[in-house]
Amino acid sequence: MKSKKYVKYIRWVILGIILGGTMIIHYLHIYSGAMYPSVHAICPLGGLENLWAWIGGQANLQKLFSGTMTLFFFTIIFALIFGRAFCGYICPFGALQELMGKISKKKFRVPEKADKTLRYLKYAVLAFVTVMAWVTATIWISPYDPWTAFAHIWTGKKIFTEMGIGFIILIIILAASVFVDRFFCKYLCPAGAVYGLASKISPCKIKREQCSSCGQCVKACPMNIEVSKTNKITSSECIACCQCVAACPSKKSVLRMTVFGKSVNSLVIIILVAVIFFGSLFVFDRAGMYQVTVPTLSAVAESGNYLKIIDLRGSMTIETGAMYVGMELPDFYRLMEIPETVPKETRLKEVVYYVPGYDFHVIKATKTK
Repeated sequence: MKSKKYVKYIRWVILGIILGGTMIIHYLHIYSGAMYPSVHAICPLGGLENLWAWIGGQANLQKLFSGTMTLFFFTIIFALIFGRAFCGYICPFGALQELMGKISKKKFRVPEKADKTLRYLKYAVLAFVTVMAWVTATIWISPYDPWTAFAHIWTGKKIFTEMGIGFIILIIILAASVFVDRFFCKYLCPAGAVYGLASKISPCKIKREQCSSCGQCVKACPMNIEVSKTNKITSSECIACCQCVAACPSKKSVLRMTVFGKSVNSLVIIILVAVIFFGSLFVFDRAGMYQVTVPTLSAVAESGNYLKIIDLRGSMTIETGAMYVGMELPDFYRLMEIPETVPKETRLKEVVYYVPGYDFHVIKATKTK
């Protein structure tokens, strides 16, 4: 089918736009403040980390919003329908790893036994990250998170002081991705573990019939699944990217994507996944269910619904923080235990540069209004 040759190109266009778009959003958040979402607010895994606080009726964890919960639950439903299509078409970190993989055509195949064992690591990471978030009631993983480190590459030297370990892990992952396809996705990604479990009951599956076992599908698979050795891909590792289908040299439908057992054009699947995912987010946003940033100051002033101290963000300045909670500036300085010698234009998370040991998140957690 002629449409097969367009599959990988359209997929890369979608991934490229998403990767570039998220980088721009991260830049705007860092330099324009809380009016743009943080890397944590638009990460579905943040919803899982926030789940315990949400169930308990507590405030969202720092840097997270109710919209993060909407995104989390939606991506679970999305995985139940389309499998790990989020990983294959939407995830910017997955796109970054595949992009790094283009640097070298020589790939290292992890020995089969070691590979199978290592793939269970992401489930251990998932359990550890989730439990620690629930126990600490914070996004404690931030300094060690490679994707968070990537989101902060715009900060220059600050990336080494604020998330040096995460940056080192990022470099290791990207270097490994040059020679091992989607290294992080296969072995360490906790979100991939969640979607992989959900994908087991997805009606979307790739099927194989009357195959010559040429092996082109196996070479094309970014998750290194032995496609040519099974008649139906049921592995939780499959990211539904259809690259195996596109790589098949047969003019017949030897490899095909199916939904409830019925063949569906892989190009249609790609477009459908993108339209449903982003269309749903648009609908959620219009319905007020996808808030991932604080409201504007003008909206707060107009409605009179001032923020609580716990809802302040480190990217806000001292002056805007006071305005968001409806306090006079001197009162806000005293409440937040900030010396008045600290300029009002200072971001709350940067007060520590004037007051050694000052921790904005700790201070705000102890305050009520």
